[in-house]
Order: sequence, then structure tokens, then C-alpha cells
Amino acid sequence: MSLQLTDRIKGKPELTRLYETNENAVALSWRETPGAQQYIVEKLNRETGLFDKIARVPETVFDYVDEDVETAQVYTYRITAKRVKADGSLMLRRSAQQNVTLADPRQVRMISAEHPGFGAAALRWERDEKADGYRINRRLAGVSVPLPLAYLEGQVLSFRDDTLISGQIYYYSVQSFRRAEDDELIFSHAGNELMVVNLDETEILRQKRTGRTVSFFVRVTAAIDHYVLLRAQKEDGPYTEVFRSESGLDLKLTDKAPAGTKSAWYTIRCVREYEGAEYSSRGTKPLCIKF
Repeated sequence: MSLQLTDRIKGKPELTRLYETNENAVALSWRETPGAQQYIVEKLNRETGLFDKIARVPETVFDYVDEDVETAQVYTYRITAKRVKADGSLMLRRSAQQNVTLADPRQVRMISAEHPGFGAAALRWERDEKADGYRINRRLAGVSVPLPLAYLEGQVLSFRDDTLISGQIYYYSVQSFRRAEDDELIFSHAGNELMVVNLDETEILRQKRTGRTVSFFVRVTAAIDHYVLLRAQKEDGPYTEVFRSESGLDLKLTDKAPAGTKSAWYTIRCVREYEGAEYSSRGTKPLCIKF
């Protein structure tokens, strides 16, 4: 008698996964629905507004891959559980419809990500002729997932980010988007990433000279690894490193000028180390010391 319990469908089929694959297709999977003899995969026909049957699979199959798709489109699917009862009548149970958006496989290349001044990044990227706009993505160093920073309508090919935090390292990428018929945004894949290191300048609070030895006392600056003191014979350089602090909390930098030096120009840069490389600020305004 227990078999008689399957003469009806218990519940509705439930889509559990609906996603775009790397092979330009849509993969669907759903939960088993007790009592179903078949599952019917349906896809919305946007021209007619009706669902078309695209596949029929036995009750032991719970997934399907739709390869009849195009990129930069929105598709809507639902699953129908089907059973013919003992009396010959038909029983159908349908899942709620769900959408999946296929990205545009093209990529937009970031041309430059510059650091025009503390707290700012200036970005430029290539044009996507078919784009309705662009999304700027940003992530912090050490964070794997970028987050949307700005949405720009039309063919705007540059952006200035003025929200940078002292000492942080940022990665930027850009995606173009198109608008679907229902106004949903369809994005391209993310292109290359470019890095910006946001380093504040320190400030020389005071200086002390004894003979040819000169010391500078600087303001503590957030999230840096070293202060570097550089010396030059002329204001426009070239500058040579003459002292490096052990850490960003060592606030005294000292140099002893070579014998016979009558005057020298000094600047102090903030340094951040990241992945085996060093990144420095532009440096304080050059200061002339006479000996």
C-alpha cells in the first residue's frame, strides 16, 4: 500500500542552482520531488510571454544544461514535475520561475590608475562601443573579492576616486554593461586590475643641526613601514637615500653631510612594503640646509 502514496506529487520541484557556465551555457539543478515520473525544463519565450518546453528528463535526473543561449541576455526558467496517476489523469507541479543573466564575455581594459595626490586615484579605461555604461570595481590588497564602487551611464571613460584611506593599497577594474529589455543590467567580465598605493606625506615638525649633522623630527603617518631621508646637491635632485627609519614609529631621521658641504637639499618620503616591492610617497617639499 505504500506505493499508493506516490500516486500524487508531494510538494513542488525547487530550483537549487541556476548559473552561467564557462562554456556559454546555463546549468540548472533541482531537488528531487517525491511522486514525479518526469521533469520538464521550461524557458520563457520573451516574444510570446509563454514558457516553452526545452527538455524532458526521467525522475532520476535532477539537472540540465541549456546550450541554446546567447551572451548578454536574461533567461527565465522553471521546472515542472509530471505524473500520470492510476486513473489516467495528469498531475503537474511547477517551480517558481527564476532568472539568470549571461555576462558579455568581452573585457574592458583599464588603461591607467594613477595617484594624483593623497586620498585620490585617477582611472582611465578603453571604450566598449556597445556599452550603455560602466561599473568601477575596487578591492583592498589582501581581499579577493572586488566590490562595486561606481556606476557610470554612457561613454564616460574616466573616474576619480577621492575616498582612499591613508596607507591602503587598492586594486581597480572596470566592467561595461548593457541594459536588457526589462532594464536589468548585463555586465561584461571584469578586465585587468591596476594598483594604486595611497601614501600620505609626513610633515617635518622641527629640525636640528650640529656641525654637519642634521636631524629631522617628523609627524607619525598611518600605515607605513619606513621613513626615508634623501639628500641632493640641488633642489631638483637627483636625491640619494641617506637614512631609513627602522619602522614607521621612528620619528627622528639623521644625516651627516660630507666634508666641505656648504648646503644640501633634503626630502622625506613615506614607504610601504607589499609583496616584495616598495612603494613611496612623492616626498615632502625639499628643504635647504646650510652648513
